Amino acid sequence: MMTISPGTIFLADQRTLVENQQLRKFSAFRSFKTNDNAATGLYLFNDEMLAPNATSGFYTEQPGFLILIPITGTINYFDDKENDTEVEVGEGLMIFLESNTFVKLTNPYETEVISYLVIGIKQKQLEPSSPVFFTVDLSKQNTFSTLSPDAAPFKICMAQFTGRGENKYLLNQRQTFYVYVLAGAFEIEGRLLHDRDGLCLWYTEKVEMEALSNHATIITVELPT
Repeated sequence: MMTISPGTIFLADQRTLVENQQLRKFSAFRSFKTNDNAATGLYLFNDEMLAPNATSGFYTEQPGFLILIPITGTINYFDDKENDTEVEVGEGLMIFLESNTFVKLTNPYETEVISYLVIGIKQKQLEPSSPVFFTVDLSKQNTFSTLSPDAAPFKICMAQFTGRGENKYLLNQRQTFYVYVLAGAFEIEGRLLHDRDGLCLWYTEKVEMEALSNHATIITVELPT
């Protein structure tokens, strides 16, 4: 009999939705103050869509790393620390920001909607606030590609699977593992996850997963507990 590791499922239809004419934002965690993500170090995991020529602005609520990953289209990034750059599909941006830093994201296209992920990870120790870029490469099917730099105090990976493709993700029991389904369906550690569902696991050394559809895609975040 398979031993089910302890964890919490974050269903897609239970995400918080903020929507207006410019922005459609789904938040996997309602607030960093809730117990939903108390053990993960994640205070932000948003799946967003931005209308043509639209801008979204917000203040960071925690000191830590902000990770921006375009899903479709290029996005312009600006913050009040004078960082001003663009992030294209196939790459991502990681930057350390103190609390109450203003961030502005802009869609540069005249007619196209863009989509992207915004991830926030708590970090009390101060770090340089210059952008670090990384490559998003999903060319090797059923194999995880590490996105985050080696020096980061966490690990972010992505993978795209063939139908019935399998993988075993190894970690130690002092780490927390969060996985988010970007496309398709998966069976992960005995749990069935569909498009935009999330799963957080604790106290496990191995995460077994199998894709139930072609081109199924996931992103994972691994943090010290």
